[in-house]
Amino acid sequence: MTSHDFGDDIFLPSVSGSSLPSVTLSMLLDFLSDAEIVHRPTRSRRTFRWFAALSRDNVAADMPNDIEDAHVLFVCRLSHAEAALRDRPSSFALALADEGETFPDELHDKAERLLVIRQPNRFSYFIFLLQTYFLRLLMWENELDRIAARQGTLAEALDASAPIIKNFMFVTDNDFNVIARTSGIEPPDDLHRRLVKTGCLSPQMIAEKRFHLPEKTFYIKEPSEVTPYARLSRPLYLSHTYFGSLSMSCHEVPLTEGLKDLFSLLFRHVMPICERQWRLQVRLNIPHYFFFEKLLEHTPVSDEYVRTQLEMASLGWDTQYKLIVMEVDEGAEPEKAARVVKAAAHLNQGNVHCFAFRSEVLALCYAPPSDSLLSHRRTMDELEERVTEPFDIACGVSEIFEGITNLDLAYRQAKIALGLRQTIRLQFAADENADRGVYLFGDALMYFLVDPSDKDERFMRFCFTHTVVEKIHAEDVRNNTNYLALFWHYLHSGRNATVVAQKLHLHRNTVLYHIEKIQKRFDFDLSMPGAHERMLMDFKAFFLNTSQDSIEKVLVGVPKGEEEEDEEQR
Repeated sequence: MTSHDFGDDIFLPSVSGSSLPSVTLSMLLDFLSDAEIVHRPTRSRRTFRWFAALSRDNVAADMPNDIEDAHVLFVCRLSHAEAALRDRPSSFALALADEGETFPDELHDKAERLLVIRQPNRFSYFIFLLQTYFLRLLMWENELDRIAARQGTLAEALDASAPIIKNFMFVTDNDFNVIARTSGIEPPDDLHRRLVKTGCLSPQMIAEKRFHLPEKTFYIKEPSEVTPYARLSRPLYLSHTYFGSLSMSCHEVPLTEGLKDLFSLLFRHVMPICERQWRLQVRLNIPHYFFFEKLLEHTPVSDEYVRTQLEMASLGWDTQYKLIVMEVDEGAEPEKAARVVKAAAHLNQGNVHCFAFRSEVLALCYAPPSDSLLSHRRTMDELEERVTEPFDIACGVSEIFEGITNLDLAYRQAKIALGLRQTIRLQFAADENADRGVYLFGDALMYFLVDPSDKDERFMRFCFTHTVVEKIHAEDVRNNTNYLALFWHYLHSGRNATVVAQKLHLHRNTVLYHIEKIQKRFDFDLSMPGAHERMLMDFKAFFLNTSQDSIEKVLVGVPKGEEEEDEEQR
């Protein structure tokens, strides 16, 4: 959070690091409840991680490199909003209008990225109030993270949240017993006083059957004869099994979308605590489903949390992964899904985590750093034998990747492959054995790239990392060799070893020997449908992100030591 010359002498400290607050637009609107709203966007789903106060048309906010523009909130006067939104087309602006100032016509095309208010405070004092709000939320989330990291209790998490949410809260288990409550906020009515006294829900509350709600669903009970205050609850599910509920009486702060967002933040932080308690009860020593769910939804997590989860599963920080999405819905076909999970548990020699997510079953295969353990050829053979043929379901397969926090990107790759299955089938229609019900993102990549829809920068970078081309180049740099040139010329020539041999002054058998060696090492086959085209695509991405001098060094010259080996083969 930064400030930029808005004319008053105030100092706003910079906040850095990976831990930043999460402030939704609905929460911001609650904060601005005393201000006059001149304009608000029709869509309210926005989350801000950073804000910068501006007062000039030349906007140059200092922000962490890992903060995407879509999570940036500019705060400025209305006259400066157009420049801020123009320079960063994914950002959002909170603009302050002067008395009599109306929404200008030139901002209509940016209306969904702009909130305009009129408020009585000086600009500098308003920025101070806004920064205080962001910092309070930052401190709250950090405190919740610390409670989880040091294996604190649910009660500590609720008490730490009381100054922010301000309502009476409690957690019940699946037997309706109260296992935690806010100690600093007293129950507001007879219903909740009885709950605290007896240690369990009242018969009326039990009869409401909140635990039958689907996962991630709010339970809202309007004021009634039972209690004069609205109640908000959310069921706690662990591995799709009901664990309990987090509940709140809205007696101090009324129920709004912003309050629901605050409640959701608390919910996400109490889940690891529930997860630990559940794990102690059932004696599991693997990362819980909720850990994967967090990553699949790209929820911000600390490195400490990720490292702890990986250590519990005996996975290294440098572990490599591949995600498989299997089209069977546990909710619609529970018995079939159970059989699929049982079969998929044997993939990759058992080095796999299988779990349901949304309407699919996912299999996350993992391996230590290797050139071939997670090869696509091996994955396709195993999936055909164990999943697609016996169960007649389709599977989407991501690329191999590093960094478990990229799980959401791998999920997107697998879903894209499934979405483009018909196109992939047409591409390989001539090959009777090509369609085995397994669809690789690599085969869908070209079609994804030519799709005119907007491309996400983070996703695009992810699609061209961890490639065979990058691995060969890195080894060439380490060993002062140049096998990448041989591989490139072989692909570029349409796999004509004779042409490559003439160009690089090698024997034809030498070229074929090293191409076969590369294929065997990385366990792929250039004769497989789509393999040749994908390698060429990886080369183009490599060229795009490599300097001209480096490319020239790669594409000229002969792999070191080839001359001697060439003579031997002659």
